[in-house]
Amino acid sequence: MKTFKSLLIIFLFVVCVPVLAQTPVYDDLVFDEEEMKTAYKPVGKTFEVLKSKKGTGGMPKVPSADAIKTAEITDIILVFSETTEDAATTREESNRERWENLIATYPEFFQFSTNYKNICQCNIGGDAEALKPTQGFYIYYKVAAPKVETPVAVVKEEKAEVKEVAKVEKKEVSTSATTAKEVKETKKSEEAVKEKKEEKKEVVKEVKKEEKTTQKEPEEKEEDLNATTEGPKQTSSIELSNSKPKKAGYNKPRKAKSPKACRPPFYGTGDEDLNIFFKENITLSKKQRRQVKGDLSILKLSLNFDGSIKKAMVNGANTALNDYVSLAVKSMDSWNPAVKGGFSVKSEVKITLKYDKATKAIRPFEVVITPRPAPKCLECKSDSEIFGSE
Repeated sequence: MKTFKSLLIIFLFVVCVPVLAQTPVYDDLVFDEEEMKTAYKPVGKTFEVLKSKKGTGGMPKVPSADAIKTAEITDIILVFSETTEDAATTREESNRERWENLIATYPEFFQFSTNYKNICQCNIGGDAEALKPTQGFYIYYKVAAPKVETPVAVVKEEKAEVKEVAKVEKKEVSTSATTAKEVKETKKSEEAVKEKKEEKKEVVKEVKKEEKTTQKEPEEKEEDLNATTEGPKQTSSIELSNSKPKKAGYNKPRKAKSPKACRPPFYGTGDEDLNIFFKENITLSKKQRRQVKGDLSILKLSLNFDGSIKKAMVNGANTALNDYVSLAVKSMDSWNPAVKGGFSVKSEVKITLKYDKATKAIRPFEVVITPRPAPKCLECKSDSEIFGSE
């Protein structure tokens, strides 16, 4: 009886854990931000529009949205309006409620490769009613490639015709084959039928191959995160709870001196400090250098609005290199947070790491930031320049 109970508990655990793991959480999402004074115009893609809702309790379900729950969701864009000065003070809270209602109703839309964006139709003193029709969630998705069925149907029809012809010819042969010439002609016709059958079989094989290729294409596509490495990819999430204490953060977005202040997220004082961090925290022997030479590891960091690391993931074909990077990240301090529109914001940093022969160390070769900073916001300004002295 105890054995049965233990097996039942294990079964329930295995069933429930994947369900829980698939449920998205608002705080784990990374948003790109954009402001415009005119009404939003959708991009020329396949999309579905849902009315956003504040408060709690989820959103009403819509048949057209239910129909794309199994589709590949590429982008989810929330469009909202602000026509008064006071609206900006409640933006963060209002948008959280809108996104959490969408998550509660359609968790299937939140996939690993989905991009999220908030677009503000910010026009102080503008006509709120004119902007209202374009508000809501724009769910962009990919349409699955149709299966190649028509050629198969044509081939089947042609095969049926060949069979009928063969039957008729055989019947004629059995009743009228009285001379050697007729027998030879009968054999020739049968050989022609066989050749036709073989040709049709080859056509069927080619069509089936095309169908398999068409069906495999969506599965064989890799995410952008994996595009720079070769071989089987290994992705691992890094547990940061046991890492060293970080510098003190803050509980809400920090306001800058200027409402137009902006900067990208950066570590220490900039790129040089980031290089030094990996050089000091990943020390390799000659054997280990040979082991990781030529391979890449991609580190993806989700940063809070105070610069603390909320989540870290490492991806690459070389598991040894992935392990070295994962261990080093546990010692990483908080970053200087990204600033946009006069407030510190959440951001995402994707770092491509590999062994550098010149410095004999693992170092970053490419850093990609989301949301992407504007050209005028690329300077790594210090906190005192952005926020002033407190």
